[in-house]
Amino acid sequence: MALVPVRDPEHRIVWRDPFAYAAHPHAVTLPDGAWLLVFNQVPRRPVILHPPQDPFFSNFIMRSRDQGQTWSAPEIVPDFGWQGVECAGLTALEGGRVLLHQWRFRWFSLSAARLRADRTALTMPAELARGLDLSGELEGTGGLEPERLMPWARDGGSAFVHISEDGGATFATTVEIDTTPFVGGYNMRGAIALPDGRLMLPLCDIPAYERVFVVHSSDRGESWGPPVPAAAQLGRLFEEPAALALPDGRILMLLRENRSRQLWQVLSTDGGRSWSEPAPTPIAGYPAHLLLLPDQRLLCTYGHRQPDFSIRAVASGDALNWGLEPTLVIRGALPNQDLGYPTTLPCPDGRLTTIYYAQDSDGTTCILSTTFRLPE
Repeated sequence: MALVPVRDPEHRIVWRDPFAYAAHPHAVTLPDGAWLLVFNQVPRRPVILHPPQDPFFSNFIMRSRDQGQTWSAPEIVPDFGWQGVECAGLTALEGGRVLLHQWRFRWFSLSAARLRADRTALTMPAELARGLDLSGELEGTGGLEPERLMPWARDGGSAFVHISEDGGATFATTVEIDTTPFVGGYNMRGAIALPDGRLMLPLCDIPAYERVFVVHSSDRGESWGPPVPAAAQLGRLFEEPAALALPDGRILMLLRENRSRQLWQVLSTDGGRSWSEPAPTPIAGYPAHLLLLPDQRLLCTYGHRQPDFSIRAVASGDALNWGLEPTLVIRGALPNQDLGYPTTLPCPDGRLTTIYYAQDSDGTTCILSTTFRLPE
């Protein structure tokens, strides 16, 4: 697909801490027009560790009341004590209710893990380090001894939805989602509202990162029904789904697939109760964010983790024909593949703002944004 730059890009730093690793943002527009942003942060390490490898990751929220020109100081959510979490997702509902979805691992110090009778069920430092070295996208352990780099062990975890009634200022209620028979329940995007009033939250099976399913809520997030399988295929590794309710009543879900390094998709015609077979798209990148544009086209924004390292998008009038449209380059010439997780929000003046993460010139991973106009 042809590469086309967006018009009049304005790049900003949303949040940067030279002593921290800040990444994996997700943002939503609240009913009052404010923007709410959640991201991961952890103290900076000798090498880059992502949430599955570091128990000190926390989620932080920031707010903008001027369409991303300025932001409030980061605040930990839902409160102190919630560490060891994966990337988080937000859902903005009418009346000021905000849902914060988190997957939280169970962690043990290395000494405590060695004393456990069931320690074989834990992911120990050597295995955590092996996953880091085999990722193909991170710098690996750099030859550091696993037990000195990661002196802890990881168990399974639980999926939670935290409920705020004041626009994300506080989260007073926590609901645990039963994802049985799946073992996990992670995603870095929020739920979508369906025409019948239900919410649908897409999740993936962590730590397998192979299957995607959805859960539904009929009471605005206070309880969740049983999981519905959405995507699984022999030899494929599906995770980090992004969903959108289409104007024709279908639900589109794009999936990260870790073997092809491309986006795949599934469709539902019955409100998420059943799904089509996963099919590949021509989009080389991940993970995705989906936005319905005012002209009813679909905008898929994603990170491109190959040279030219960049944040890209495709606008399509048909969910089945992504390959017919040019690829839009929102921001190119980024220093390496430590990037992505974009969210694109509409601005009142017709422009769009994409919020993502990448490294700056001195190697600090930070939260960035680009405001732009689509090509004519």
